Amino acid sequence: MAICRIVETGATPEQYDQVRDRVGVGDSTPPGGIFHLAAVGADGKVRVVEAWESREQADQFGERVRTAREELGHGDRQPEITYYDVHNLVRA
Repeated sequence: MAICRIVETGATPEQYDQVRDRVGVGDSTPPGGIFHLAAVGADGKVRVVEAWESREQADQFGERVRTAREELGHGDRQPEITYYDVHNLVRA
């Protein structure tokens, strides 16, 4: 079953871009990723909404992101992540 996760990254757009560059995903989703959306809140921090084929795949990628955050010095606070079971997904 597909899952959705919402990540309160606590990162600035610049930090977010550095982490994405470090994990090497470019403009694509990693294996198991269905879609990825990053938005900036009023506080200037990035929130991420993603859909994944499975929670395991999302968690595996999350480990890569955690490692990159630590290597870049952005790992002082772990992001808050909320998971949901996907009820409906419409692709453009």
